[in-house]
Amino acid sequence: KTVPKQILNDAQLERFMTAIQEDKVWHDFFYTELTTGLRRGELLALQWDDLHLKTGALTVNKQVYEVKGQLQVSVPKTRASIRRLVLPPGVVEVLRQYQKTVDSRWMFPSPVKEDIPITPGAVRRRLQIILERAGCKRIRFHDLRHTFATLSLESGMDVKTLSAMLGHVSAATTLDIYTHIT
Repeated sequence: KTVPKQILNDAQLERFMTAIQEDKVWHDFFYTELTTGLRRGELLALQWDDLHLKTGALTVNKQVYEVKGQLQVSVPKTRASIRRLVLPPGVVEVLRQYQKTVDSRWMFPSPVKEDIPITPGAVRRRLQIILERAGCKRIRFHDLRHTFATLSLESGMDVKTLSAMLGHVSAATTLDIYTHIT
């Protein structure tokens, strides 16, 4: 069954960003999500080697998922999912500062186990805690991706650029998902 897409409106997004301020790791994790629209597994799989701080180029070429409680790292679901994004300077700067606080090859390492990324389950739980704290409706992590895409289109990004950023096979896929905005 298709779960209806939900997005955070401007007021909710502002409350969400305020609610994550006090927690550096989660702030930078969710900030990166809301400025890139990566899939959860792609964001979790990011390593510092994937980010070129000088150019802001971010290579997305793997994903993390859980099988029977074990984390697996694999290539993304389609060829189009393997991509390079050029992050805005502000995002690069946030990550540059954040990197100074991280001692791991993973961009978002597990706080409890050494040398593994944060788990998808931990992200799901933390998201709900933050949404509740912010007085926002319950949404899925994937809805943050929808929020990014919707805001990007509303602020004038063209569908082809957005499609490439999201790792969609074609702009038609993006249009199909976000017709309600365009």
